[in-house]
Amino acid sequence: MRKTVRFIARYARRNVPQYLLGGLALLATNYAVVRIPALLGQALNALEEAGAHALRDSRALAIELMVLAAIVIVVRTLSRVLFFNPGRDIEYRLGLDLFARLLDLQRPYFAAHKVGELVSIASNDTTSVRLLVGFVGLQICNVAVAIPMHLWQMWTTDGVLTLWCLAPVALGAAYMRWTVKRFFAMVREGMQLLAKLSERVLESYAGVGTIRAHAAEDAASRRFDERNEEYLRLQLQVSAIRAFGMPVLTFSGLVGAGVVLWVGGDRVLAGELGVGDLAAFMALLVSLVATLTSLAWVLAAVGRGLVSADRVSAVLDTPDGLPPVRATLSLERAPRIELRGLTFTYPNADDPALAGVDAVIEPGHTLGIFGKTGSGKTTLVNLIARVHTPPAGTICFDGVDVTTVDLRELRELMAVVPQAPFLFSTRLRENITLPRDARRRGADADPAASDPRLEEVLDAACLRDDIGALADGLDTVVGERGVMLSGGQRQRAALARALYRARPVLVLDDVLSAVDQGTETKMVAAIRALRGGVGHEHPPTTVIVSHRTSVLEHADEIVVLDGGRIVERGSHAELVARGGIYAETHAHQEGAS
Repeated sequence: MRKTVRFIARYARRNVPQYLLGGLALLATNYAVVRIPALLGQALNALEEAGAHALRDSRALAIELMVLAAIVIVVRTLSRVLFFNPGRDIEYRLGLDLFARLLDLQRPYFAAHKVGELVSIASNDTTSVRLLVGFVGLQICNVAVAIPMHLWQMWTTDGVLTLWCLAPVALGAAYMRWTVKRFFAMVREGMQLLAKLSERVLESYAGVGTIRAHAAEDAASRRFDERNEEYLRLQLQVSAIRAFGMPVLTFSGLVGAGVVLWVGGDRVLAGELGVGDLAAFMALLVSLVATLTSLAWVLAAVGRGLVSADRVSAVLDTPDGLPPVRATLSLERAPRIELRGLTFTYPNADDPALAGVDAVIEPGHTLGIFGKTGSGKTTLVNLIARVHTPPAGTICFDGVDVTTVDLRELRELMAVVPQAPFLFSTRLRENITLPRDARRRGADADPAASDPRLEEVLDAACLRDDIGALADGLDTVVGERGVMLSGGQRQRAALARALYRARPVLVLDDVLSAVDQGTETKMVAAIRALRGGVGHEHPPTTVIVSHRTSVLEHADEIVVLDGGRIVERGSHAELVARGGIYAETHAHQEGAS
């Protein structure tokens, strides 16, 4: 709990002046709220006395009452603005910090946390924190101010009645305290179930094509219903606790009101208490009970907000898992890449995915990586690209250990095309150029704007004819994950994106697997042409993975992986002449073509 409070305070610190002003507004509001019943009581007492002076006094009290009513409207509105706006600001900053932290966290974290859980934290939990520091904060501060002021005014009006009515109200408050303890545990469980439900929705949405193709809609609906019913049952229990809490407080307040009428009536008849004082006391008691009853409404928001703040802080406080930065890497040309006994084992795996991999890629040269499915090809390129962090000293650029270099700085030097390319749900132009800010995005919005590099990479990636077939050309919105494009078009768009970046290191992971043979021939020629162009003053140091030998023919050296180890190495001609795995695959592919 203390950690959660410190986390909230860290974000609320800059809004302290607004909260202080809001607190002053709450003081003014509650002063007016408790003063108005007292004025009503005084007016009734004055009218009871009759006479001209009574009428004059009651009119003066009426004017003061109307002034206070106007003040209540102003200061109550002001208090809400001063509490609610910081909540919005904190929600905004939480969203930015969460996004930045998720960009910094590495692959092992996402392997351990499902997307649905992270989406739930970034949306539902940040909203709950906003309610906690806004609406709930207002209510808690209001209760903290209102209860003492009500009790003070009630005691000033009549101390005996105050003591009589507090007993049943205190019992109701004790019940609420017991309820809160039960509530928090249920809220935490509810947030976990909501994360699982979000994961199920996202999974079904991503696989909707597969579900329809196999006529599995009923099974998918049943799986969703299981999660949904589980969440529904828990929410019904939470609602029952919250709904029962308010009637208990209301009942205790009504019991207190009955006691006040019983005892107060006797005191009025005995002349110990005025009718106006009794009316004022009843109004104060009703207002106090209403204040306490509001706690039942914010009970869910308090529990959800504290649990949500804890979940958000857990993500923000997660270390990025990166080794400390001890070196810099500023390249003006393609680097020399060395793999030195590279051995890598995935977390929770028994056997290494790579073992003792050694290779040297000279500046501007190309290393081809070949192997059967599961041989470690993608693992190797992911380590070179630092998607996973390799063991220290096993991968070096120009003699500098990549684990000692700032990750952002390293990736600025690389253009990577993964095996399953990702396209954003925006225009094809922006998917290729990846504008970094609104100003550049605005420049790209002009179809007439000339971009020689873009024109060059469109030809290199064989996208020119495809763009001509699209309704809006480069300004076609490709849809979620590029759904408007074929698999081959998505691969070529991702390749065009990498070529557009014109970085000194180029990493291609099986980027031609979804293109036909004719397109493959053109794109292989374009990759070879990187030795002289596509925005490069010097040819990039290239790592290319493929299961097609025709793609690797131009590589300066090819390594063949099997079981995470290099079993063959050499040029294309040398490997074909040697008669190993590579030669057998090449012969089979040549025969099939």
